[in-house]
Amino acid sequence: MDYMIGESSGGRRPLLLKVNPAAGQVIIVHIRTFTMIGYVVDTALNVQFQQAVSIKGLKQEAVLELLLTVIDNCRHAATLSPLAVGVIVRGPVRTQEGISVFAPNIGWKNVPLKYIIEEKKRLPAFIENDSNALAYGEYYFGAARDADNMVLLKVGYGIGGGIMFNGSLYKGINGSAGEIGHTVIDMAGPICSCGNTGCMEAMASETALVDLVLNAIRSGQPSLITSTVAGDLGAVTAEDIYNAADTGDFLAIDMLSRVACYLGIGIANLVNIFNPKLVVISGGLAKASRYIEKTVWDTVARRSFESCSSVLEIRYSTRATENTMKGAADMVFSELAREGKFCL
Repeated sequence: MDYMIGESSGGRRPLLLKVNPAAGQVIIVHIRTFTMIGYVVDTALNVQFQQAVSIKGLKQEAVLELLLTVIDNCRHAATLSPLAVGVIVRGPVRTQEGISVFAPNIGWKNVPLKYIIEEKKRLPAFIENDSNALAYGEYYFGAARDADNMVLLKVGYGIGGGIMFNGSLYKGINGSAGEIGHTVIDMAGPICSCGNTGCMEAMASETALVDLVLNAIRSGQPSLITSTVAGDLGAVTAEDIYNAADTGDFLAIDMLSRVACYLGIGIANLVNIFNPKLVVISGGLAKASRYIEKTVWDTVARRSFESCSSVLEIRYSTRATENTMKGAADMVFSELAREGKFCL
């Protein structure tokens, strides 16, 4: 049975009526690190159409052209005239203006996506950061459904964050809140993609994990990972490391533990600042929760105030792609309803 989420006067919104899936459809396009996924989603958050295409190696303009093509494909596949388009991108977003301030995986800087889509496709467009959309999805439909407040960490090739308090997504003054991956946890740490040194992203992301494993192998430490990639160390992925850990590979497990320690330090800082009820760790690293959860928790407990960590729960979610889509679609439907452009 499907339900609509009602308006809130403070705190989590109440579940209301059963939704008619035929009440409307929106297009959601999720621009990930190497892929772009287009969806047609109905009001019950069912996916009616889906298309995934690779963006690996594409130039900035080519990604933009592909985005417009995917929107067209979704529009043609929709069984109802789409009400709007929601685009999910990495990096900071000026949501009101619909501008992708900086998408690190593509190289976009200050791209007015809302204007471009509305001008070319004549559909209302909403642009959101991927971690914010995921935080919204986890809060209402995923791992945080029973928590009034939570901090989300999306740990993949990079690290993003989302902050939900009393049913609202905290975005900061100009929409840039949640750049948790670029909080510094070791000034003497490695250089981050942002140009700073010792950021959480540079030390606790899947990219950092791969770098740690490769450095260890090149220094002479044995690992099954070498044979997995037939000696081509440039082909090693985080997934290879998780698989090696499952076979008992000491190096893989050891490096996962090291990343977990860095992640725990970053979370301890967040716990001391926000005192949340729940921290959700999502993204690729959540697949390895069995190897990191004890170290993460022990580090958080040791490095945060007891008054903060004593009420804390840490959960892991492996449904990041699904919940990002659901969060974005719900945000679009909610905004359309708020603007009076849609009602059930």
